[in-house]
Amino acid sequence: MNKTLPKDYGDLRGEYDAIRGGVAALDLSAAGKLQLSGKNAVQFLNGLVSNDVKSLEAGEGVLAAFPTLQGKLLALCRIYNLGTHLLLELDEINREKIFKNLSRFVAAGEFFLTDVSDHFALYSLQGPHSADLIETLTGEPIDDGRQYRISERKISGTQVFIASHNRCGETGFDLFIPAEFAPKVLETVLTRGAVFGARQAGSAAFEIARIEAGVLREGVDAGETYIILESELESAVSYTKGCYLGQEVIARIHWRGQPAKRLRGLLIDAGQSLPPGTEIYADDGKRVGEITSSARSFALDRVVALGYVHRYYLTPGTEFTLKQDGVEFGQAELIELPFVKR
Repeated sequence: MNKTLPKDYGDLRGEYDAIRGGVAALDLSAAGKLQLSGKNAVQFLNGLVSNDVKSLEAGEGVLAAFPTLQGKLLALCRIYNLGTHLLLELDEINREKIFKNLSRFVAAGEFFLTDVSDHFALYSLQGPHSADLIETLTGEPIDDGRQYRISERKISGTQVFIASHNRCGETGFDLFIPAEFAPKVLETVLTRGAVFGARQAGSAAFEIARIEAGVLREGVDAGETYIILESELESAVSYTKGCYLGQEVIARIHWRGQPAKRLRGLLIDAGQSLPPGTEIYADDGKRVGEITSSARSFALDRVVALGYVHRYYLTPGTEFTLKQDGVEFGQAELIELPFVKR
């Protein structure tokens, strides 16, 4: 099984159109997948992440962050309550880091931690017809109205966990499949999904779609450089759950003020996408931010970008000058996200 998402499958525009108009299958099997069990698993994890794990019922999930003591983002994860244990799904760049971090507490914590990343493939179905395809594959309708609900279904005779997860502005579902059966399940998805326009899509189409939707990417648009609230991750934070690592900084910013900068969308007047770190300057000549990721949008036929902008310059319609190494090469306009609405 290929664990790296290819750049494309030979038809970038067709793959993008599948995300926006049909169903795209993304092979995200390289993602980290950790299993926590035991009587103290929930309590322990709840003290390390920014969202409320204790309130999760079986079949529910939540987006959460592992903050640093300074309130910055160590890692994002999706936490699912499967009844007998918790399943954490993380970006592949955080798999080893978070596993090592949690492993330090196992001996004294009365819980068990297992890295099951290699035991499960992860195919993400993204597109407006993904719920229709899931119903066709499993014979049961599926709720696409709430993020991170998870259920166990059968596809091609294989038990699969299916979690609702909008990754790029469309209806979406993550399929956790026992690795040995993943090729068979993928073949079934593509064959029976042909009527819905299902096809595999690579990282290039995914990147365009997620930037259009204003969805950040870890290690690019978010990470240990930024405080969690600067990255617009309010949905990953509970302000009623009690203490957790980094809580004081995050709560203080939320209740008493606002972050010094925030992740925003920018329409770019330039012929091509911009390198990360491209500097953003206001009309008064001040450097007020930087670009983190960009792509040429098929929907808008424009370059669109995500970047951090100082809090005094967040009014939609504000115009900026872009520079790299002191050389001016384009203009930008701040707009409300997402660039492309469902």
